[in-house]
Parts: sequence; C-alpha cells; structure tokens
Amino acid sequence: MSKNDNIQAMPVKHFLDDPVDLTIVIPCLNEAENIVGILDSVRDVVQGQPFTTEIVVVDDKSDDNTYDLAMQWGEENKDVLLIRVIRRSLHRRGYGAAVRYGTAHGHGRYCIFVSADAVDPIQLIPQLYEEMEKGATLAQCSRYLIPGHDKTIPFKYKFFQFFFRRGVRIVLGQQIPDSTYAFKMFRRRETLGVGLSQNRFSISPEITFKSILVGGNIKYIPGAQGVRVYGVSKFIFHKEGIGYGYCLLRTFLHRFNLVYWF
Repeated sequence: MSKNDNIQAMPVKHFLDDPVDLTIVIPCLNEAENIVGILDSVRDVVQGQPFTTEIVVVDDKSDDNTYDLAMQWGEENKDVLLIRVIRRSLHRRGYGAAVRYGTAHGHGRYCIFVSADAVDPIQLIPQLYEEMEKGATLAQCSRYLIPGHDKTIPFKYKFFQFFFRRGVRIVLGQQIPDSTYAFKMFRRRETLGVGLSQNRFSISPEITFKSILVGGNIKYIPGAQGVRVYGVSKFIFHKEGIGYGYCLLRTFLHRFNLVYWF
C-alpha cells in the first residue's frame, strides 16, 4: 500500500472485536452521479438482515467528487452501517485492481462486488449469502438461466459470451452459465489465498475458474442486470480480450498439471 493512499473509516463497531459476515466492495471511477444512489440501495437491502455487513468504497482516482460524496454519505449513515472509503493514489490499473484492493481491506467472511452504476440485482444479496452459509464456495449470479434475463446485455457482449462459453467448456470440461458476470459472492480469505492477479474485468472469470479448480461447490442463482442511467461504462471491449484469453489458457494449463496457476 502506498504511503499516499488515503483511507478513512467511520466504524460502528471495532473491526477486531466484531467480525463482519459480508464485505461489499463498490469500485468507483467518476461515479458522482451514482454513488449516493447505490449506497442508499445497498443500505436498504442489507438493513434488517441476520448478517453483519461492511461497505468498502474504492475510489480509483476519480476526477469528480465521488470520494467526497461517499465520505459524506458514510458520515450521515455511520450509526446505521459500517463503511470504509478508500481513495487510491496509485495509477489507475482497472476494475480488477480496484476490487482486489477493496477485498484486501475488507474484514468479512464473504465478499461481493457491487457496481456503482446500479446495474446489479442487489436484491439477491440475501439469497447469495444463504447459499454461502449452506456451504457454497462461490454463489454466482447468472443472467442466462432464465429466458429474458439477458435482454439488457448489449449484443456485442452476448456475441462475445457465445464464444467464450464454448472456450470455457473446452478448458474445464463443463458448461458454466455465466462466468464473466462480476456479481458473485465468495469466501474472501480463501479466494485471496489462491491469489487474484487480473487488473481488468477478467478478474470475474478468474474468481470463478479458481473456485472450480480447487474443487469448490458452485451455486448459480438466476438474475437479470439493469441498465446504466448515468455516466459511462468503464468496460472497454477491445482491451478486455487478452485478460479473458489469459484466464482460459491458465485454467487449461492448471487443470492438466502443465503450469500451475496457484
């Protein structure tokens, strides 16, 4: 961690004295129009649940006032929810780098990433948590289990998914409904223990593939993503292919004991 990183927290309870059940990581890059709304929505979903929750907001050097708005929201809600707001001073390296950073700063038994643009079906968080409590290694939200759930996915992404799923079937020998969707819940410490290396959106299939390669119990929960209303998506299509291909290659090599991934 750089000595220039600015980390502030507004604790309700002391982290060391009170273990947290779930860490929710919200990565942000120029999300001033969305950050307050998504924090309100997450608060409403987890309030009253039988598990304890912390939110870790990671501001990846935003040019707008995302960080200040998150800090203000945390101050106003400090008696309701535990929130940590982290501002990275390091060079922007992508979505994966931001969520890895937030995961490492979390204290939860489980962890989930929530997009600041409010496209994830966060109402499924309690259901995903329940699957984890039943013994799942990974609870993955899938947009392809129920017809119509994929209608909000742009055509170019579905076109890419068509070929990627076939590559996954070859390297893993099984059909994976939706390995690329980042809305998934996993065991935080164990996942960090096998190592996360991807700096871009390919961190999502990396988590899924490693959970499968360790022989984990994977549960797929149907869900449909929403549509971004404000701001611009940070997914740059032509830059993501290399990372996804790398994950497929490493999975294949690890599965057949040619080169170990972890």
